[in-house]
Amino acid sequence: MKKVICMRKRIISFTLVLCMVLTCVMSVGFSVSAQQTDSSSTGEDYGLPQNCADGNILHCFNWTLSQIKAELPQIAAAGFTSVQTSPLQPHDGNSHWYWLYQPTKFTVGNDLGSYNDLKALCTEAHKYGVKIIVDVVANHVAGSDNGNLANAVDSVFKNNKSTYFHNLGARGNADDRYSTTQKNIGMPDLNSENTAIQNMVYNMVVNLKNAGVDGIRWDAAKHIALPSENCAFWSKMAQIDIFQYGEILGSPADGATSTQNKEWITEYAQYIGVSDTVYSAALMSAVRDGTTYKNAGNWNKSIDASKIVNWSESHDSYSNEPNYGGWTKNLSQNVVDKAYALLAARKDSQTLYLSRPFQTAHQSINYGVKGSTHFTSSEITAVNQFHNAMIGKEEKVLGGSTYYAVLREGGAVIVPKTNDTDVSISNTNAMVPAGTYVDKVSGNTFTVTDKTITGHVGSTGIAVLYDGEPEEKILIGDVDQDGKITVIDVAYIQQKLVNIRDLSAEGALAADTDQDGKITVIDAAGIQRYLADVDSPRFHVGEYITG
Repeated sequence: MKKVICMRKRIISFTLVLCMVLTCVMSVGFSVSAQQTDSSSTGEDYGLPQNCADGNILHCFNWTLSQIKAELPQIAAAGFTSVQTSPLQPHDGNSHWYWLYQPTKFTVGNDLGSYNDLKALCTEAHKYGVKIIVDVVANHVAGSDNGNLANAVDSVFKNNKSTYFHNLGARGNADDRYSTTQKNIGMPDLNSENTAIQNMVYNMVVNLKNAGVDGIRWDAAKHIALPSENCAFWSKMAQIDIFQYGEILGSPADGATSTQNKEWITEYAQYIGVSDTVYSAALMSAVRDGTTYKNAGNWNKSIDASKIVNWSESHDSYSNEPNYGGWTKNLSQNVVDKAYALLAARKDSQTLYLSRPFQTAHQSINYGVKGSTHFTSSEITAVNQFHNAMIGKEEKVLGGSTYYAVLREGGAVIVPKTNDTDVSISNTNAMVPAGTYVDKVSGNTFTVTDKTITGHVGSTGIAVLYDGEPEEKILIGDVDQDGKITVIDVAYIQQKLVNIRDLSAEGALAADTDQDGKITVIDAAGIQRYLADVDSPRFHVGEYITG
């Protein structure tokens, strides 16, 4: 059955033509402005958004700044808007990765690179349109769960231990909000309510911004209290004009009610973005197990999606031991990538992709060692470029019995539960325009109608569709196929009926103005009525059908 799409009848007049010309002029002006807003205007054009909040993040976990700098062309080509570094503060301990999260002071520079190295990285990254996000540890300093400070901790903390720390002992297994924000989580918990502590952190972040840093990732953010809890830490940090998001593992207080946690997470989002680890882990588990996650579309817990950072895998879920949250290290890269594809295709949010270390044992993962460059693969690149191309476009998340999919106004990312398989999924609300699409990952052809999306997903189990060839639209009444409906089209029908003219296939479809499957003198009359601006429900002149 041919699909009929209505359009307004053309009224041929000078006024209408003039209006159309003016409209085109204004539309051209708007398009230029939109492009300047959404894409990087510096360096080679990789189609990267200008703002951290509009794109996905590559976590160069444990990489040195020079290693990141050398990889920037590949990072930009892979469609990542931002790179997240590991913490750059001086720290205690040896070269094991976790010592980076035990700082000794609030300055910039450690074995990963100096302050000048950071400035050089930011300068080079901006040539490619890539932004730099630095991981900052501000909840605690190096030491033990009983509150003892490591020898390497700066003397300013040792000399003010009674006021610079909460000094309330270990949190242990307590999961109430007070224990979460006031007690030690393995290291001495800083008194974030203290103005001097706030100023030290504030000044360090300002220095990072002055170096060219575009964003901050706050480690252990849920352990730093909110303004409603008589702590001005977050309201002070929000005064710095820089992208910020905080690590919220689980909920702000895992033992509190959902209503309380929603209130706290909403307050966090007034100042910084937040990670949604609950949603991320649930979706990742569903992809791993091949099950249907019925809440796949309900992820933002009343927070605007632009305030959310997701990940299919984090440095903690990979690097820690399984009994301490390290549950993704034994999953295949492909499973992680499939979950990433579904998260990264979503509207407005940001999704973090971990460059996996080559070691898996907790004690064998060291900082300064460059991780995997699998992020340059065709499937990850295609998903990131899809995300960037779909900025501002609506979405529909599907979770069928055999597949997951994220539909956007202009394309789709499809992840079946079995790799290398045929799929036929619902094109809900005709969100993806009908046409023929070439999968950006496999090169396979997909056919999209107003009802379905069909094709073969390749061996990666990820298909990325956009920039398709639209279905051919034929204007009913345009028998000579010149883009207009005139008396000449009437003559073409008349000549066809007396066998002195053959019509093209498209012209024959356009000549059937009453859509009865035949070409008769009645069809010519339909065009005449249209040109005389006489309405008649019998005829469809001026409407479009698909060829």
